Amino acid sequence: MATKVSSARESLPISKKHVHEIAEAIKGKNIDRAIAYLERVKAQKDFVPFMKYPSKGHKHGIPAGYPKKASVQIIRMLKELKANAKYMGFEVSALTVSGYMLGRGAYPRYGGGKVYRRGKRTNITLYTIVNQERKKEEKKPEAAPQETKKEETKEIKAEETNKSEAKDVTKENN
Repeated sequence: MATKVSSARESLPISKKHVHEIAEAIKGKNIDRAIAYLERVKAQKDFVPFMKYPSKGHKHGIPAGYPKKASVQIIRMLKELKANAKYMGFEVSALTVSGYMLGRGAYPRYGGGKVYRRGKRTNITLYTIVNQERKKEEKKPEAAPQETKKEETKEIKAEETNKSEAKDVTKENN
């Protein structure tokens, strides 16, 4: 049975175009390899190919870039995706990034209702489709500990009655 494991963030202050290009670059990759790739991008040792948006502002014709800010956020999301899958009981070593959903977030507003034009926000969801069985932890039967608790309470009550009887006997003797 296929299960969808996801990680979502809203209103990240990063470029939607950069996130799109990064997501296309890591789509289909193993999560650990994708994290290693984005660490190299962050250190400017590797680049992200810009396929859909090849021009960067006034620098037309540059088909690659090093989007550091977006890489940091995507690395965090990939680690979160891995943790979510582990929490759900899946084997995380074989997980791949299956897809993403991307949208424009709300523009930040400033005093007087003004909208800051350069203030960009991006909503993103990364997900993976897992075709594994969940690891189920075997639960021990809880009937045995309850029986011992009942026996202990019976013993305690018996001791209390013995003490009260002993007090009654000492009072009668006096």
